[in-house]
Amino acid sequence: MIRQLGVLVSLTLALSAAPAHAQGWHPGHRTTSRLPGEVGDTPHESGDGVYGRFSGDLDVGFGVGAEIDGDSTRAAGRLSLHYFSMAGVTLGYAEDVGGEHPRMRRALSLGVDLRPAFIPRWSQGLEDGPGFVDLAIDSISLGLGAYFAAPPVGALGDERGFELSGGLGVPLFGRANGLWLEGRAIARWTEPSPRHDGPRSATLLLLTWHGFVSTPLTRGAD
Repeated sequence: MIRQLGVLVSLTLALSAAPAHAQGWHPGHRTTSRLPGEVGDTPHESGDGVYGRFSGDLDVGFGVGAEIDGDSTRAAGRLSLHYFSMAGVTLGYAEDVGGEHPRMRRALSLGVDLRPAFIPRWSQGLEDGPGFVDLAIDSISLGLGAYFAAPPVGALGDERGFELSGGLGVPLFGRANGLWLEGRAIARWTEPSPRHDGPRSATLLLLTWHGFVSTPLTRGAD
């Protein structure tokens, strides 16, 4: 009995002498060193190819600027929602600012938008940097949807049709959230009408703020 008690005391003393750092770990602490190119804990850590886009699953963008065609310039606004910066929906509005012979006085557009470059580039580790370049490549997008316009004489919706667009953006801060300068080329096909032949073209220039929001989809997964 005395021998067994001595063994127990010896084990207790050995455990109490263990290194302090071995006893201080708890779940959630890092157990290994960081690897090169690993997605960091810091949202905007350079070199991870993400540049802050995983701080939320929903990319919310709101831009203001101008829509320009051959006859007039319209003040424009655009709201976009993209899931994990890939696929989303857009809402746009433009209002004539005083052209002499505008093709349309105002226009409302609804559509879907796809950014196909981000996930393939990131998953293959093809970030070359700087962030301006990687993010600009990832921002290449293709949009399609419908538009409703007010002709020179008439109400909103008197003219409507199909809209196709392609876009590109440059992050002014070198990261995904913050201010972007964006441009889009737009082609519109009006419903059959004796007044119009072929597509109309326009250019959209916007200063856009992008931010990221965590939705219940990802909060539930956590």
